[in-house]
Amino acid sequence: MADFVESAKHLVSAAVSRTTWEAQKQLRIRSKQGEIDQLLKQRQLLLEELAGAAMTLYQQGTLAQPQLARICASIQELDADLRNREQQLQEIKSETYQPEQFAPQPPPDYTPPPLTPSTPAASQAGMGNSVPSPGPAPASPASAPRAADKVPCPHCGQLVRARALYCSRCGKKIG
Repeated sequence: MADFVESAKHLVSAAVSRTTWEAQKQLRIRSKQGEIDQLLKQRQLLLEELAGAAMTLYQQGTLAQPQLARICASIQELDADLRNREQQLQEIKSETYQPEQFAPQPPPDYTPPPLTPSTPAASQAGMGNSVPSPGPAPASPASAPRAADKVPCPHCGQLVRARALYCSRCGKKIG
């Protein structure tokens, strides 16, 4: 039962991590697309300004080169910035979820408390007698977790309980 609860907790945690990552990715995509749209609006305004200035100067017969050069230089800067942002947007869109970067890792010095399994004989012995038990029995070496009770995960090498269904580090199914 504990294995099931642990695997369920891990699956929920993995799903939450994946959903959070996907939501953050969508926010970054929308933000980058907003930046690109804003640059395109600025570019369109500069092109309209260029066309208006060129037409006015042409109609007046005083088409001055420095005015056109300034507007063209600004348009070129915007074009370079647009290419850069569009490349960044494509990089964001092509990102893939890496579960190991978001998976919760147990502290390196963590050791779980020893399990003291209750036996049916011990439970029944206490039922017929009204004398309170002196407290929990000290953990015997047989009930304490041993290194032999753990096996390495075939996917990542993390030591897991011998009967574990899923690895606590990588989340993959064992056996």
